[in-house]
Amino acid sequence: MSKSRNVTGSGIALALALATLGFGGGRTFAADYLRGAYAGEQEPRAAAGPDWAGVYGGVHAGYTAAQVNASAQGGALANNALPNTVITNTVASMVSLREVKKMGTSYGGFVGVNWLWDDVVLGVEADYTHSSINASASSSQSRTFRPAATTDEYDITVNSASRSRMTDWGTIRGRVGYAAGYFMPFVTAGLAIANVQSRSTATGTWTRYDVSTPPARTFVSTGPINGVVNFRGVTYGAALGAGVDMQFLPNTFVRAEWQYILLASGGSRPEIAINAARVAGGVKF
Repeated sequence: MSKSRNVTGSGIALALALATLGFGGGRTFAADYLRGAYAGEQEPRAAAGPDWAGVYGGVHAGYTAAQVNASAQGGALANNALPNTVITNTVASMVSLREVKKMGTSYGGFVGVNWLWDDVVLGVEADYTHSSINASASSSQSRTFRPAATTDEYDITVNSASRSRMTDWGTIRGRVGYAAGYFMPFVTAGLAIANVQSRSTATGTWTRYDVSTPPARTFVSTGPINGVVNFRGVTYGAALGAGVDMQFLPNTFVRAEWQYILLASGGSRPEIAINAARVAGGVKF
C-alpha cells in the first residue's frame, strides 16, 4: 500500500510539473511543440522592406518643354524708344511678342536626405539641370493713331522681336513621400533659380500729320522707333513636382518624375514656364 502511494505521488508531481510548463512560463514551449517547431519545422519570417531614410545622390535625364513669353516687355521697350511722348503707350500696345514653345533634352544631378516616420518620408532635395532652350518671336504692326483733343494724327509702324535662351537651372525642394515597400511615391515644392539670357527689340518709324483741315493731311515731322531691352543673369521662381522612387536592389533606386517651374517675369525678364519629364538613378549612402 505504501508503494502504491509513492507511485501515485510521483505521478501527481509529474502532472503538476507538466501543467506548470504548459500553462505558466512554458506556454511558448507547449505551443511550439504542438506546431512542430521542435521537429525541425520553422515558421517563415516576412522579408523586411527597404529603408528609405538617409542621404542619397544620383543623376537624371529627360525631356523638357519650355514656354517663353516676352510680351510683358512692351512697356519697357516703348519707354526705352520714346519716353514720355503722346504715342508711347500706343507703341507699347503694338509690341506683340507671342508665347513660344520649345522642347529639348535635359540632364543633371541631385542630392538629398530623407527622414522616416513610420510610413511617412520627409526630405530635402537639391538638383541641377542643364538644357539649351532657345526661343524667338517676332511681329510687325502698322496703325494710325489720333491723340484725343488734338489736330495731330500719327502713322506708326513697329517691328518687334525677342530671343531668349536658358542654359541651366537648379531647385531646392521639400519632399513628402509614402514608403510602400519597394515603392515611394512623393510630391515636392520649393524654389528655383535659372540662368537666362534675353534680348528684345522694337524698331520702326512714326510720322506726324496735321489734320486740322480734313480731309487734308499735312506732313509735320517723322522719326525712328528704336528700343532695346536686355537681360543676362539669374532669375528665380517656384518649383513643383511629383514622382515615384523604386528600390529593388540594396541602397540603389530608380525614379520617374515630373517637374514644373515658373520663373518670375517683369521689367527686362521674360516669363518662362518649364515642364520636365525625367528618369533618374541614385545611390543611398
